[in-house]
Amino acid sequence: MNGHATNVPWRQKFYPSQTCAEQVLNYKSLAPPVEEPRPDLPPSIRAVRNPDQSSPGGRTIIICLDGTGDQFDGDNSNVVNFVATLKKDDPNQLTYYQSGIGTYDGRGLKSGISAVIDMAVGSGLGTHVKDAYRFIMENYLEGDKICLLGFSRGAYTVRCLAGMLHKVGLLPKQNSAQVAFAYRFYRNDTAEGWKMSAEFKKTFCTNVQVHFVGLWDCVASVGFIPRTLPFSKTPTNTIRHFRHAMALDEHRAKFKVCQWQHQDVVVDPAKITVKVESRPDRPRQMPTATSNPEQLTSLQNGVLKRSSSTPDFKLKRSLTSPIDFMGKTLKVAQDEKDQKRIRLEKQFEKDDRSVHEHIKTDTLEVWFTGAHADVGGGAVPNEERHMLSRIPLRWMIRQCFECETGIIFNTAPLAETGIDVLTVWPIYKTPTKPVVGPSPIMVGQYEEKKLPPLRRRSTALGLEKDYEDMGNDEKREIIANDIMNEAERLQYQADMLPEHVEDHFDAMAAINDQLVLAKSWWVLEFWPVKVRLQKKHTEEWEKVVRWNLGRYRPIREEEPKMHWTVQMRMNDKAYRIRNRVDINAIWQVAT
Repeated sequence: MNGHATNVPWRQKFYPSQTCAEQVLNYKSLAPPVEEPRPDLPPSIRAVRNPDQSSPGGRTIIICLDGTGDQFDGDNSNVVNFVATLKKDDPNQLTYYQSGIGTYDGRGLKSGISAVIDMAVGSGLGTHVKDAYRFIMENYLEGDKICLLGFSRGAYTVRCLAGMLHKVGLLPKQNSAQVAFAYRFYRNDTAEGWKMSAEFKKTFCTNVQVHFVGLWDCVASVGFIPRTLPFSKTPTNTIRHFRHAMALDEHRAKFKVCQWQHQDVVVDPAKITVKVESRPDRPRQMPTATSNPEQLTSLQNGVLKRSSSTPDFKLKRSLTSPIDFMGKTLKVAQDEKDQKRIRLEKQFEKDDRSVHEHIKTDTLEVWFTGAHADVGGGAVPNEERHMLSRIPLRWMIRQCFECETGIIFNTAPLAETGIDVLTVWPIYKTPTKPVVGPSPIMVGQYEEKKLPPLRRRSTALGLEKDYEDMGNDEKREIIANDIMNEAERLQYQADMLPEHVEDHFDAMAAINDQLVLAKSWWVLEFWPVKVRLQKKHTEEWEKVVRWNLGRYRPIREEEPKMHWTVQMRMNDKAYRIRNRVDINAIWQVAT
């Protein structure tokens, strides 16, 4: 037997699979390899794949719109966390942050009853759209990149803002008096409104493109009264990149996810790393480790396989039988108003393409573990060491690099999100699904809650001011040689957990299900809402009016994409997907 191999304690469900005899890592083997000298880490990093092959171009205008009731506080959303990483004092970048619906109106901050009403009915939506539009109007120069990010209703507001920019265009600077008229034409969904919008755009405005739209769990319903503004749910000709992180475990009635139109999805195959196979007759609710061992669905090497002894599952129907409201079942696919709106949008698009450049949108939507605030942030205090929301935060930041946004990040706060800075600078490296999990030492520190806070990452990289005089060569010498003893070396490794290990431990955090944590949400579960159901033994989906009663979101894509941490949690914690999934769906695993 190899003298370097000893028996290592077996950890049940340790990710990924283990062998019973593994080499014990000594502390020196954990030290990062000595690399060729490279320039010191810069104080800021520009979000491009390769700076040598990317021209700076114009400036970047970043619009960040927060979710309902969200603002800077003790449990920040990912919108605030994203803004915290941005460089604010660079003339090549302009940042606009807007707190969520229910926090302010055009006259200032909201509080008390007015805030509650605004959060309930979304009465301030127009104010939020117009204010963000006005900021772009006052600052835009030809050649600038417009990047829009939002969470929850802020994400819906982002889509409305993009729709307004497309339908009526962008007014010239110092035309504030015209903004109200522009918004009025934008929201007018009649045939006359579409005609006047085109004329308004031609007469007063400039056609602009939105380079990047990044959303955390965009919800379709803004308030109790459903409303749909033009291009708030449908594709436009003017968005170059669309990214959407969605919550698998959100199942409240008024939090229906607002996805990109499925037939227009265009995804670069290089962004998908693994396919999860299934059969047309598979259940819409994935089997888990709690199933009968004879029928257990196993996740091995990234492929979802069914045991040969597994019988065909019967389709599990919704929580209640169909309820007949107003003497009939409402099928929204046949709703004349919706069909008319779609026809008008398509005609506008056709006419607009004859005048302006048409962009084929690069679209990627990925499902993450957790409820609404577990994806968009704000579910737990800021000081919490591990939280589900950090996974989609890091994913979205990486999408900014992959989409060549040119957004400028401060290096220290970027490192403190858990991102491996040396994989985004000097050359961006596309992440892959990890083949190994955390080491036993790391797992032990995690279980004992001894992992250091994330802010230690910037210190370990020498990014704090106290260490700015220490170059990378000197840091490597300390790390690689005997200047650092074994305990100090181990501490360095804990300070600099690899990004995929941060993802692994964050994925183990609890799901913050508001129907469990706040029972008052159940009142709305008995409010009649439109839900999507797939007809039995067919591929057709329909909308019907039902009580929601905690029904999970439908997943209608034929190739839905889960983040790799979802698959890992299924393996480690017997997590299962409870959503209604298309009977022909083939899951893909994205990084």
